[in-house]
Amino acid sequence: MTYRFLEPGTIAIHDDRWFIPPWGVNGGEPGARARKLLEKADGTTTVVGNKVEDVPVEADDRLHFITWGGGGWGDPLDRDPSLVALEVTQGLVTVEGARRYGVVIADGGLDASATSALRSRMRAARPAEQGVFNYGPDLETLRRNCLAETGLEAPKPPIRPTRLAAE
Repeated sequence: MTYRFLEPGTIAIHDDRWFIPPWGVNGGEPGARARKLLEKADGTTTVVGNKVEDVPVEADDRLHFITWGGGGWGDPLDRDPSLVALEVTQGLVTVEGARRYGVVIADGGLDASATSALRSRMRAARPAEQGVFNYGPDLETLRRNCLAETGLEAPKPPIRPTRLAAE
């Protein structure tokens, strides 16, 4: 969703899932994170946090409010390749996105033999035991890659108060 501001003002954003992606279930992959991009009237763009207050905007600025995607349900390599190819032609999935399902699109159509080979390689490369939930990367990996992947610094971990020993 893109919002165009008609007047100058101040906005607040309260959204979730910019740091930890939505979980995948039953073999599904984690979903995409949320992003907020503030495009100024002069064309410059800045990444804006998902939980912020007092963000100044001017007339003709645009806020691109990219919500988080749901995590996948079921093994993406079990998805019918012809349906993935159809979604590519419909503009719902990119050619690069189709590869996440192990589907190869070449010359505008499904390459069945390359798809079979890619799916075999992908199955062989993943862990045997996947569990019910796919939480995505661990917190340290998310923190380490946060700036590069989201354009924002990782949130600071909470500081746990220490108990004072009884004297």
